[in-house]
Amino acid sequence: MIVRLQRMVLPPVVMVVCAVGMAITRWLGEGSWQQNPLILLAAGVLAVVAVTIMIGASYAFHRAGTTLHPQKFQQVSALLVTGIFRFSRNPVYLGQILLLAVWGLVLGGIGVWLWWGLFFVYLDRVQIPREEAFLRGNFGQDYRVFCRRVRRWL
Repeated sequence: MIVRLQRMVLPPVVMVVCAVGMAITRWLGEGSWQQNPLILLAAGVLAVVAVTIMIGASYAFHRAGTTLHPQKFQQVSALLVTGIFRFSRNPVYLGQILLLAVWGLVLGGIGVWLWWGLFFVYLDRVQIPREEAFLRGNFGQDYRVFCRRVRRWL
Protein backbone atom coordinates (compact mmCIF):
# COMPACT_ATOMS: atom_id res chain seq x y z
CA MET A 1 0.00 0.00 0.00
CA ILE A 2 2.80 2.46 0.90
CA VAL A 3 4.72 1.69 -2.30
CA ARG A 4 1.56 2.20 -4.33
CA LEU A 5 0.94 5.54 -2.57
CA GLN A 6 4.53 6.63 -3.23
CA ARG A 7 4.06 5.87 -6.93
CA MET A 8 0.90 7.97 -7.01
CA VAL A 9 2.46 10.93 -5.20
CA LEU A 10 4.43 12.37 -8.07
CA PRO A 11 5.71 15.94 -7.73
CA PRO A 12 3.51 17.18 -10.63
CA VAL A 13 0.45 15.66 -8.89
CA VAL A 14 1.37 17.37 -5.62
CA MET A 15 1.91 20.61 -7.57
CA VAL A 16 -1.59 20.39 -9.10
CA VAL A 17 -3.14 19.67 -5.69
CA CYS A 18 -1.38 22.74 -4.29
CA ALA A 19 -2.46 24.84 -7.29
CA VAL A 20 -6.08 23.82 -6.71
CA GLY A 21 -5.66 24.55 -3.00
CA MET A 22 -4.33 27.99 -3.90
CA ALA A 23 -7.33 28.72 -6.11
CA ILE A 24 -9.81 27.54 -3.47
CA THR A 25 -8.03 29.56 -0.78
CA ARG A 26 -8.19 32.66 -2.95
CA TRP A 27 -11.82 32.08 -3.85
CA LEU A 28 -12.82 31.53 -0.20
CA GLY A 29 -10.72 34.47 0.99
CA GLU A 30 -11.39 37.36 -1.32
CA GLY A 31 -12.71 35.84 -4.51
CA SER A 32 -11.05 38.03 -7.14
CA TRP A 33 -8.04 37.63 -9.39
CA GLN A 34 -4.95 39.79 -9.62
CA GLN A 35 -5.64 42.99 -11.53
CA ASN A 36 -2.23 44.72 -11.41
CA PRO A 37 -0.78 44.65 -14.95
CA LEU A 38 2.83 44.87 -13.71
CA ILE A 39 2.41 41.82 -11.51
CA LEU A 40 0.72 39.97 -14.35
CA LEU A 41 3.60 40.92 -16.67
CA ALA A 42 6.11 39.68 -14.09
CA ALA A 43 4.11 36.45 -13.81
CA GLY A 44 4.23 36.04 -17.59
CA VAL A 45 8.00 36.53 -17.70
CA LEU A 46 8.45 34.13 -14.80
CA ALA A 47 6.28 31.55 -16.58
CA VAL A 48 8.49 31.73 -19.68
CA VAL A 49 11.61 31.34 -17.53
CA ALA A 50 10.10 28.36 -15.67
CA VAL A 51 9.03 26.55 -18.84
CA THR A 52 12.39 27.23 -20.50
CA ILE A 53 14.24 25.77 -17.50
CA MET A 54 12.02 22.68 -17.47
CA ILE A 55 12.30 22.07 -21.21
CA GLY A 56 16.08 22.52 -21.09
CA ALA A 57 16.41 20.03 -18.24
CA SER A 58 14.03 17.54 -19.86
CA TYR A 59 15.99 17.73 -23.11
CA ALA A 60 19.25 17.12 -21.21
CA PHE A 61 17.77 13.98 -19.61
CA HIS A 62 16.57 12.77 -23.01
CA ARG A 63 19.91 13.50 -24.68
CA ALA A 64 21.78 11.62 -21.93
CA GLY A 65 19.43 8.63 -22.33
CA THR A 66 18.44 8.63 -18.67
CA THR A 67 15.13 8.85 -16.86
CA LEU A 68 13.33 12.00 -15.82
CA HIS A 69 10.58 10.14 -13.94
CA PRO A 70 10.66 11.23 -10.26
CA GLN A 71 9.63 7.79 -8.96
CA LYS A 72 12.07 5.84 -11.15
CA PHE A 73 15.22 7.65 -10.10
CA GLN A 74 16.83 4.23 -9.49
CA GLN A 75 17.01 3.97 -13.29
CA VAL A 76 19.23 7.04 -13.61
CA SER A 77 22.17 6.07 -15.78
CA ALA A 78 24.06 9.37 -16.02
CA LEU A 79 24.95 12.24 -13.71
CA LEU A 80 24.05 15.47 -15.49
CA VAL A 81 26.43 18.30 -14.60
CA THR A 82 26.44 20.53 -17.68
CA GLY A 83 23.96 22.93 -19.23
CA ILE A 84 21.24 24.06 -16.84
CA PHE A 85 22.68 21.65 -14.24
CA ARG A 86 25.64 24.02 -13.79
CA PHE A 87 23.24 26.36 -11.96
CA SER A 88 20.79 24.03 -10.20
CA ARG A 89 20.89 20.37 -9.20
CA ASN A 90 17.09 20.26 -9.54
CA PRO A 91 16.05 22.42 -12.49
CA VAL A 92 12.79 20.56 -13.16
CA TYR A 93 11.68 21.05 -9.56
CA LEU A 94 12.89 24.65 -9.72
CA GLY A 95 10.67 25.15 -12.78
CA GLN A 96 7.71 23.63 -10.95
CA ILE A 97 8.27 25.91 -7.95
CA LEU A 98 8.43 28.90 -10.28
CA LEU A 99 5.24 27.86 -12.10
CA LEU A 100 3.41 27.59 -8.80
CA ALA A 101 4.75 31.05 -7.91
CA VAL A 102 3.34 32.34 -11.20
CA TRP A 103 -0.05 30.92 -10.22
CA GLY A 104 0.27 32.64 -6.84
CA LEU A 105 1.03 35.97 -8.52
CA VAL A 106 -1.93 35.58 -10.87
CA LEU A 107 -4.29 34.72 -8.02
CA GLY A 108 -3.04 37.42 -5.67
CA GLY A 109 -3.64 37.37 -1.95
CA ILE A 110 -1.50 36.17 0.90
CA GLY A 111 -3.21 32.87 1.79
CA VAL A 112 -2.25 31.20 -1.48
CA TRP A 113 1.43 31.28 -0.52
CA LEU A 114 0.86 28.70 2.22
CA TRP A 115 0.23 26.15 -0.53
CA TRP A 116 3.37 27.26 -2.38
CA GLY A 117 5.34 26.76 0.85
CA LEU A 118 3.86 23.31 1.35
CA PHE A 119 4.93 22.28 -2.14
CA PHE A 120 8.42 23.65 -1.56
CA VAL A 121 8.73 21.75 1.73
CA TYR A 122 7.47 18.55 0.07
CA LEU A 123 10.13 18.81 -2.65
CA ASP A 124 12.94 19.98 -0.37
CA ARG A 125 12.33 17.59 2.54
CA VAL A 126 10.64 14.54 0.98
CA GLN A 127 11.26 14.09 -2.75
CA ILE A 128 14.74 15.51 -3.28
CA PRO A 129 16.43 13.85 -0.26
CA ARG A 130 15.34 10.40 -1.52
CA GLU A 131 16.82 11.14 -4.93
CA GLU A 132 20.00 12.59 -3.44
CA ALA A 133 20.58 9.52 -1.27
CA PHE A 134 20.38 7.34 -4.36
CA LEU A 135 22.67 9.61 -6.39
CA ARG A 136 25.26 9.68 -3.58
CA GLY A 137 25.24 5.89 -3.48
CA ASN A 138 25.29 5.48 -7.24
CA PHE A 139 27.75 8.19 -8.30
CA GLY A 140 29.81 8.51 -5.11
CA GLN A 141 32.56 11.11 -5.17
CA ASP A 142 31.43 12.57 -8.50
CA TYR A 143 28.07 13.43 -6.98
CA ARG A 144 29.66 14.86 -3.81
CA VAL A 145 31.86 17.14 -5.93
CA PHE A 146 28.82 18.17 -7.94
CA CYS A 147 26.94 19.02 -4.72
CA ARG A 148 29.80 21.17 -3.48
CA ARG A 149 29.90 23.03 -6.78
CA VAL A 150 26.16 23.44 -7.50
CA ARG A 151 23.38 24.38 -5.07
CA ARG A 152 20.22 22.35 -4.66
CA TRP A 153 18.00 25.13 -6.03
CA LEU A 154 20.02 28.07 -7.39
